Amino acid sequence: MKDAAHHDAGAPGPEAILDAATELMARLGYAGTSISKISAACGSPASSIYWHFGSKDGIFLAVLRRARRYLVSSLPGIPAGDTVGDRLTAFLDGASAAFERHPHDLRLLLGIGMLEEGTGATAIAELGRYRLALRQWATESLGHVFGLAERPAVAEDLARFMLSVVGGTAIARWFDGPVTSLPVPQLRVALLALARDHGLTVDEATPEVDRGAGSASRGASPTSD
Repeated sequence: MKDAAHHDAGAPGPEAILDAATELMARLGYAGTSISKISAACGSPASSIYWHFGSKDGIFLAVLRRARRYLVSSLPGIPAGDTVGDRLTAFLDGASAAFERHPHDLRLLLGIGMLEEGTGATAIAELGRYRLALRQWATESLGHVFGLAERPAVAEDLARFMLSVVGGTAIARWFDGPVTSLPVPQLRVALLALARDHGLTVDEATPEVDRGAGSASRGASPTSD
């Protein structure tokens, strides 16, 4: 059991420690972030950091969980709009806003993903839950945008593509800084093109895509004369 006597009551609290640890780990990675660096950044003595989190691995896991919680809670809901174009605009605007609000969290999660060999099983499991939640959000949202309730595999393909662009942009931002933003106009064009490649007849001014040609070509049974 933790001994409260070892905790400095006047030291910054756990949120301030996590803020400093998040910024450092996003910039330096797990291996490059030490307790002493976190202590210097937040002004909390190492003993207080250990009191709150137990170990460096404990801080790491807490940072990762908070990053996932913040990112997932910031994602927009089902995009509103009467037409495909309206819904796609709402979806991309919401995704871009979430990207801009949480650059440290995105870099942190992507950085951990690139360095999974150096992470523990608990952190990898936490990263997996984040990725699953993000993929489910994108699949559900794009399925609604294009009216794909009967073609979930297409919605999943659109979501995978969209998230690969988000990931690539976050990595570019890691090197280039805040001048790099999500390429919303290009992503819009690409998602529409990918939808059409799946056989959907997309008219941005209509409430739903025409799924007839694509569905028929994939699902029709051979007939005999």
